[in-house]
Amino acid sequence: MTRILVFLAAFVMSGVASAADLDEIKARGTLRVAVAPLSPFVIKAPDGAFSGFEIESTSALAESLGLTVEYVERPFCELAEAVLSGKADVIASGFSNMPTRRRLLDFSLPYHDTEYFVSVTRDAVKEARTLRGLNRKDISIAYQHGGVSGMVAHGEFPGADLKGYSSFIEILDAMERGAVDGAVLFDPYLDMARSIPEHKFRVPHKFALTRTIEAFAMAKEQDELREALNAWVISQDLAGYWDALEKKWFSDEYAIESAPPDHACAVAVPAG
Repeated sequence: MTRILVFLAAFVMSGVASAADLDEIKARGTLRVAVAPLSPFVIKAPDGAFSGFEIESTSALAESLGLTVEYVERPFCELAEAVLSGKADVIASGFSNMPTRRRLLDFSLPYHDTEYFVSVTRDAVKEARTLRGLNRKDISIAYQHGGVSGMVAHGEFPGADLKGYSSFIEILDAMERGAVDGAVLFDPYLDMARSIPEHKFRVPHKFALTRTIEAFAMAKEQDELREALNAWVISQDLAGYWDALEKKWFSDEYAIESAPPDHACAVAVPAG
């Protein structure tokens, strides 16, 4: 996370960033939304079509502003760069409002929250005995590079063999192959991990390691855009939209894997 922030800070200082505020976006007629495959927020079909919680909500948002929507796909680790470089106007991919991200980005009001847990094999649970006992170099724990799971993994399990991946899809594949002993996940990925029969993944703790709130992110000083997003988030909350959307997409029907991202995070290639 620190390396990413240093890179982005240097990027902004270089003067390359040129994010558009609401008037410019309306003149263009298109709201450009940075997304990364992250079920059920953003589900990418094998043919490249997008669906999911964020796709439905941003389509409705764009329509309310009299705009069409264009999705700018990036690996999760590059979502912030897409906005800071002016290639996208907002981020919508289950993107959490975190202090480290607020150094460079502004956020709308939140519309969702997520709880993170560690899921590890039954054998690892027996060896560790306690949650603290997972801090061992012979226990490997995966996380998504650039995301909250990485913050949790490094904060809670600094003594473990931590391995970063570009997406949760790659993490699930590593878990299925036996390449890692566990991972920091959230639902529906927790249920997906439990369904891997060979390694018997378990959650060895009752309470979430952390809980985050998700919101639209944008470049700093985009005041008109932020106010428009906040007004829409509030109006939809009063109408019960967010509850209905969560009930729809965070269901067993949509607890499915996305196609993997087009590009991997260069700094996230796992060792071993």
